[in-house]
Amino acid sequence: MAKKQTFADKGKKSGTSDFKCAKLIFSVKSEKTNAWKFIEKNVRIPNGENEQNILSKAITDYTK
Repeated sequence: MAKKQTFADKGKKSGTSDFKCAKLIFSVKSEKTNAWKFIEKNVRIPNGENEQNILSKAITDYTK
């Protein structure tokens, strides 16, 4: 007979993760149309790292 599994049991994680996820939204001015557009990125932030440095690096990597 199958084990009864509830929705709450499915949502539980069996350990701790070694990173946090953050949704980063920033604006960039388009060179072609001279209009502003918004960019959305999901960024992984490792535990123990400075969040501001990781987020600013993600923005500068995109604009290069």
